[in-house]
Amino acid sequence: MEAPLPAGKEADPKSTGRAVSVTEDDALPIPQLRQALDDLFVPNPVQYWLDFLASMLCFYGGFAIVVLAPLAFPPKLGALAVSVLGLYRAGLFIHELAHFPPGRMPGFRMAWNLCCGFPMLMPDFLYESHVHHHRRTAYGTADDGEYLPWGRPGGRPAILFFVTSSLLALPTGAVRFGILGPLSWLSPVLRRRVVTSASSLAVDMSYRRPLPTPAQDRRWRRHEAAVFVYLCAVLVGVLAGPVPAGWVLLLYLIASMAMLLNSFRTLAAHRYRSAGALMAMTEQLLDSVNYPRQAWLNELWAPVGLRFHALHHLFPGIPYHSLAAAHARLLRLLPAGSHYRRTEGRGLATSLRALWRAARADRSATATLASGRRAGAAE
Repeated sequence: MEAPLPAGKEADPKSTGRAVSVTEDDALPIPQLRQALDDLFVPNPVQYWLDFLASMLCFYGGFAIVVLAPLAFPPKLGALAVSVLGLYRAGLFIHELAHFPPGRMPGFRMAWNLCCGFPMLMPDFLYESHVHHHRRTAYGTADDGEYLPWGRPGGRPAILFFVTSSLLALPTGAVRFGILGPLSWLSPVLRRRVVTSASSLAVDMSYRRPLPTPAQDRRWRRHEAAVFVYLCAVLVGVLAGPVPAGWVLLLYLIASMAMLLNSFRTLAAHRYRSAGALMAMTEQLLDSVNYPRQAWLNELWAPVGLRFHALHHLFPGIPYHSLAAAHARLLRLLPAGSHYRRTEGRGLATSLRALWRAARADRSATATLASGRRAGAAE
């Protein structure tokens, strides 16, 4: 059993107790902790495949029951819930793909796009910009497209807009890949606008993604073409009759419910207290939240390891299936007063209530917040 690291002077967990210095900006001995967790960085391909395929089975199986079973069939509502949760879990594997190094499990990436990414109008390249959210020099600033100051005074309108916008995800995707994508192949000017302003799963509408490399752009175009062909096939199927319009509406309903659930999860992943200035690593850690308790419940709304979001920001390379073990090991290694222990949240409802209270209107604070975001963008 590992001995806890003492406060103040924290020891290498795999050494005999050699002390290391701790600065204000780096209160945790990251290199030593990284060494202690080294065996947990190895992904298990079987785990990925079984989990993803089971999730897709729940989605498609639940969908089939809803559309094929008689209207008065009692389990229909349960099948709908299973379909939503299955799609939600399968879709969130895009987060794991964003952290895969080049060449890791290429077959899994292809299968995810074919079974989930293309049909849901979100090929995995849309989330490649997620790595910017993990840059210590970008987190919480204007360079972080996945962060808005929702947890500061005056943030309530932005929270409501974000939650309601989840209902527009599929229509927006249809416009992006059915109209803008093909047109951008013909116009370099439009192409530049599309790849910088309409090719990221970001929450900050002002975020501009860097231009892709030529190799990246070729891959994006292939994925855009695949989604375009899929959209054309659906349209022809609906107009010609083989695909009932009700099926498309049901798919929209299921996808929108999954997106809505994901919007709540996103709001609970951080405390969103940054006003746009650069945050120290400890501040970034305390701005993120873990949900280790009630695993059976929290895993439903924060699946694929996302209930350990603070831990994920410390060590983004740990695969989702090892995060629970990594969290337990850190608790054994770190002292009682460690900052890491302060990242624990109780649950979704508790975090959402706290965020909503923190976001209540305050005119003076809102003015300060706006100037802070402008200053962060200028830097």
